Amino acid sequence: MLSAEISAEPGPWRTDRVPYSREIMEVLSPNDPTSEVTLVAGTQVAKTEIGNNFLGFIIDWAPGPTMMVLPTSNTGKRSSKTRLARMIDSAPRLRAKISERTRDRSNSAMMKDFPGGVLVIAGANSAAELKSMPVRYLFEDEIDEYPDDVDGQGPADELAEKRTDTYQARKKIYRASTPTEMSTSKVWRHYLRGDQRKFHVPCPHCEHGLVLMWDQFRWETRKAWEITLADSGEIQQVEPGTAGAVERDTGELLDVWYECEACEQRIDEHHKTQMLAAGRWIATAPNDGRQKSYHLPAFYSPLGWFSWRQAVQKRFEADKDPTGYLLKVWTNTVAGLPYAERGITVNANELKQRAGPYLLRKVPAGGLVLTAGVDIQGNRIEVGVKAWGRGEESWLVDYQVIFGDTETEGVWQQLAEYLFETSFPHEWGSPMRITASAIDTGFRTQTVYAFVRRHWNRNVIAVKGQSRPGKAILGRPSDQDITHHGQVIKGGVKLWPLGVDTAKSRIYARLALVNEATKQAAGPGAMHFPLGLPDEYWEQLTAERLVTRYHHGYARQVWEKDAGARNEALDIEVYGYAAALHAGVQRVNWDRVEAALKATAGDLFVAAEARDTQAAVIELPAAEKTPPVPSAQRNKPRIIRRTGGFANKWKV
Repeated sequence: MLSAEISAEPGPWRTDRVPYSREIMEVLSPNDPTSEVTLVAGTQVAKTEIGNNFLGFIIDWAPGPTMMVLPTSNTGKRSSKTRLARMIDSAPRLRAKISERTRDRSNSAMMKDFPGGVLVIAGANSAAELKSMPVRYLFEDEIDEYPDDVDGQGPADELAEKRTDTYQARKKIYRASTPTEMSTSKVWRHYLRGDQRKFHVPCPHCEHGLVLMWDQFRWETRKAWEITLADSGEIQQVEPGTAGAVERDTGELLDVWYECEACEQRIDEHHKTQMLAAGRWIATAPNDGRQKSYHLPAFYSPLGWFSWRQAVQKRFEADKDPTGYLLKVWTNTVAGLPYAERGITVNANELKQRAGPYLLRKVPAGGLVLTAGVDIQGNRIEVGVKAWGRGEESWLVDYQVIFGDTETEGVWQQLAEYLFETSFPHEWGSPMRITASAIDTGFRTQTVYAFVRRHWNRNVIAVKGQSRPGKAILGRPSDQDITHHGQVIKGGVKLWPLGVDTAKSRIYARLALVNEATKQAAGPGAMHFPLGLPDEYWEQLTAERLVTRYHHGYARQVWEKDAGARNEALDIEVYGYAAALHAGVQRVNWDRVEAALKATAGDLFVAAEARDTQAAVIELPAAEKTPPVPSAQRNKPRIIRRTGGFANKWKV
């Protein structure tokens, strides 16, 4: 039974609505000799509901020890309280077998006791939960989101599947997931070990068996005819056939259909219902029959769920994304395929040739918000200042090295003066100050905490890099300041986890964004660099490379650099991007920021509070907005000298 809270089509489950699910559920029956079933699928094809049906069947017809694993304990608890609990509550036979009394300890969010068996809901992030008991039945949902190492005991999927060893021939494992990276996808690895079945549907015209694939989709977009007026240069839209008119594709999607590869006839989506009903799974790889694997793109989603038109529209959007990340999402969730990362071939010399046409410490017109990334070493602090604009286009504004023992106070005082009191002239004449800063805590951790604690109201955050594929660039912070009683000190230092692998992949992809005509970086995500940077900077920026390494038989993509090579410039790019995300560059009203900046154009000292204006427009959290600088300090001129070369030392 599908409840109204979790389904767009509540009521009794209808296999005829998703005919491709019939065979998958049949091989999950104890009567079938298959022991492992893997489903690689796109969105909106009922892969999780198949698993829920599997659990319901076990409870009602084939009881035994059962485990359902989700990526984390929290998602497991949430799924149990929503999908699973409502399925049980909607089905009288299941409700009669599982007690939901609040005082019944045998039934909770993470465990359901029923006659002849028990269902345990486990999080893939907890080795203790995964190793709780032997099981005959195992449902692994979204397996590609499981961690590769749980509490130092190995991959989560292996720990869970080890629980079924006791049952051997009688075990049933159902894995379902949208795939991720080609080199690291767990569900794809299991799919390749199986018989690799594909769902063949008959063409409504010639009955040729089709496997729906992207290459056979066809569409029509709206065309417009335009002329350019000779006197004013204005472009006007005209009727087709007008003399001198030029045709332009607007990109507006009008119609979508599928073309049969055999008869080349048009297949409209309304044919899909009859095609699915007559479809059948065909294995494409030899196997012993114990491991069956299925691949199902979102193209097979029933009418009313996920349309062909949506698939094409999302592909249009993905193709326009210069970073390639939307294409990755489309490949995983629509085509149901693992994504093979495109190689990035940017070297130091190519980047250097693209530098300019602006100079260090000058903010180009497109740069509207400044952030800083700070790297701490034993004898120096290195700082990079970035300007950000629409579409996360960015410009390196300054790169400085403050020399001194980082255990002494003097070098930190120089850092504070640089971050909080230095102004950078904008191309429009406005002075700009740094809005947000991120400081790495990998070295001199407690000293960094002390600095952040002293400047808590200056929008400075402490970050710690975590090298894990797919991790969010800026995660949820954790409190670091506690009392001797172990209680969190309100307003104390917070540590922000930083997904460095994800950030570096995005940065390297953006370094490759070049206009083929001009050979210059341009547009959303593009990264610009000033003239005057030394060769060492470019070498540090490109010091790392993404390589595939194997650990206990598992392929992993890791970032590596040559022994002895320095990579501070790349690290500072990562920290600066984290500061930009913290400042909210993904949700900024750029028109308001630009208007505020233009309003302060003119005398550099009259508008020294420009940084505060920007922070107010960006709407930073109240506790992190920089308070206005007292007028006595605001108008006090500062003389800053620096030495030449890459290692610039600031003296006030």
